[in-house]
Amino acid sequence: MSDEVKIKVGFGDDFRELTVTLPEGDVAPYSPDDRLSVVGSAANRVDGPAKVTGAAKYTYDQNPTGLLHGKILRCPHPNANIKNVDVTPALAMPGVKAALSFPEVFRRRTVRFAWDGVAAVAAETEEQALAALEKIVVEYEVLPFSVTIEDSIADNAPQVGRRDQENVMRTSPRIPFRRDGSFNEEREKQNVEEMAEREKTLDEILAGSPNVISARFETEVQTHACLETHGIVCRWEEEKLICHCSTQATFGVLREMTMRQGPVRAREAQVLCEYIGGGFGSKFFSGREGVAGALLAREAGRPVKLMLDRREEHTGVGNRPGSRQELTLATDIDGTIQGLRVRSWGSPGASPQGGGAVNDAIYKLGAVDKVEYGVRTNTGGARPQRAPGWPQGIFALESAIDAAAAQAKIDPIEMRRKNDDHPIRKTQYTIAAERAGWKRRPQLDEQNKDRIVKRGIGCASATWYQAGGGGARVLVRLHKDGRVEVRNGAQDIGTGTRTVMGMVVAEELGLQLDDVTTFIGDTTDPRGPGSGGSTTAPTILPAARLAAVRAAEDLIDLVAAEYDWDPADLTLRRGEVARVDGGELPRRVTFRQACALIPDDSIEVLERRPIIHRRKPNYEGYSDSNAGVQIAEVEVDTETGEVRVLRVTAVQDAGKLINPKTAESQVRGGIIQGVSYALFERRIMDRQEGRMLNADLEGYKIVGSLDCPDLDVVMQDVYMGRNNVHVMGLGEPPVISTAAAVANAVSHAIGVRITKLPITPKSVLEALERRNG
Repeated sequence: MSDEVKIKVGFGDDFRELTVTLPEGDVAPYSPDDRLSVVGSAANRVDGPAKVTGAAKYTYDQNPTGLLHGKILRCPHPNANIKNVDVTPALAMPGVKAALSFPEVFRRRTVRFAWDGVAAVAAETEEQALAALEKIVVEYEVLPFSVTIEDSIADNAPQVGRRDQENVMRTSPRIPFRRDGSFNEEREKQNVEEMAEREKTLDEILAGSPNVISARFETEVQTHACLETHGIVCRWEEEKLICHCSTQATFGVLREMTMRQGPVRAREAQVLCEYIGGGFGSKFFSGREGVAGALLAREAGRPVKLMLDRREEHTGVGNRPGSRQELTLATDIDGTIQGLRVRSWGSPGASPQGGGAVNDAIYKLGAVDKVEYGVRTNTGGARPQRAPGWPQGIFALESAIDAAAAQAKIDPIEMRRKNDDHPIRKTQYTIAAERAGWKRRPQLDEQNKDRIVKRGIGCASATWYQAGGGGARVLVRLHKDGRVEVRNGAQDIGTGTRTVMGMVVAEELGLQLDDVTTFIGDTTDPRGPGSGGSTTAPTILPAARLAAVRAAEDLIDLVAAEYDWDPADLTLRRGEVARVDGGELPRRVTFRQACALIPDDSIEVLERRPIIHRRKPNYEGYSDSNAGVQIAEVEVDTETGEVRVLRVTAVQDAGKLINPKTAESQVRGGIIQGVSYALFERRIMDRQEGRMLNADLEGYKIVGSLDCPDLDVVMQDVYMGRNNVHVMGLGEPPVISTAAAVANAVSHAIGVRITKLPITPKSVLEALERRNG
């Protein structure tokens, strides 16, 4: 039965009381009045020593006895049909123990981008495997291709996908298809009517608006550039598949390997991912490389390691799509936004979807007329990448807002305040502006007149909405000797999930973090979520806290029964049993002494994250979303076009801060990745050959240590009230606004708008030439 309770939500000086209905079996969220000893403290990562000493073993480090090395044959053509694949010559090569044809395994006889997989082998050494690939005979029907948005939308452009799939497809509003795949004419007619009505409304607003900004913005494709490439190490124990996989979804890979309709179809499987060297959204699947590794291991009867090289990583396992966005923003004379029109084109590569840009968010935008198109190209397909669609879309939106502020002669932050009613972000503008020295903008304008190297300062905002999903289970085990385990089979992709799980459990058991051992990344443990959408912490931690609360209750019941005390009077605090009211107990009972009373080997409590119903007032909370504001300060050399980001000030919340240290680390990482997106990262395609020209970490530039700005991160602690630990997702929001803030700072410095990412020296010099020309 669900309980109705009063909870406090808010932050700083703004708290209010809500009456909410708790999900069945849940406990009330932390209260601002609680005296927490572990939760909220700045704790070191529990896996930090293992990582810095090299003791941590990643997928790449797994080398079981009898290991074979797997390699994939890649197609050199950007668009082709596969007529035949003969792996027989490869099997005759020295050291080769297994080989397979991708058309036979995956039942697809097409390649739609250069470096797509065609076949795979496993051999005693990597050199033998590579030599065997050269012997595989493939017969292609080579087809025309296009690798850019411009080429694919041109008249008479080569067909990218199937004949029934056009290169350009409207994705928003989504073209309606029924579940059986048939086209819903009635729904599409309604779509067209609504689109026409929105277009008419915007036409009227634009005609009557005193301030209208229109601009075209472009962003380049960004690859994931994970330091640990995609890959897998597989071995079979009879019908059971055991695989170490570099993944951000252990249970997703488990499902993939055991699906009855899948190519592997293992009767039983175990997926292990204790450590992962980066994911960012591209590692939700084992991929073709994972399936190939499993099948090669089965055929060879020996373990197989199949890790991608850097070129394969850049070309074959996903990216953040590029975009072309045309925005028109209308405001009143006082800067109030009246309407936004968006026409955008994004390329998911050879994938059917994934090219959208989120550019109608964060602010009160009035009437919105938005139409998006996905443009298929003969390039590697899109996969989710840290806040999919947001950095490219917010770059365009925030640039347009800055341009509108300049046209209306309004301070850019005041422009945002005027059009933003988010209760948390309202305070963040003030904090960020004070810490970044925003008032210096007029002074910088004056100083820039006489400088070759000019300085600028720019602002942008972010939001996110993730309070967790269902399905996660956490096991808390109290051993008779006082040892405490907390277990979940999900992965820690580097955000500190191990650490915060242990902190929440330690808090409820009255222990220190060092007293709790956290196990993660093994699918034989309770089910956990994939690490995407910033869901991991807000999904796992409520279950961990609930399991710890129930384990503590069971332990207290044992103590109360042993000493004839009332369990309602007892709690666990500072490593021992204590009175709730702070009074003295007749005798001291330590946590270890209490555990010694356990009649069996241990107390085990397995709890599922409570199901949150979307109806109010069930966890209505302080706000539906968390928020962030970033201010970037840059230096631009007007003779060379070089841009240096000097400083980024970030104010961010993620609900209740379980561990401020790892939370701040996530923000810092997001900013660094955002600076890289703003200034360096772009995939360069050869339009004549259809191949990526910079598929390495020399030609594909990412931010280095000397490029990193000073970072000033302010974390806000918000009792959000949307789950029993108040936690909100944090992985995505820090990367959303950085590129936009940097672009606005560059435009402020040089006095002309930059409308394309990355901001290269060439683009700066061209912008200056337009301004002066």
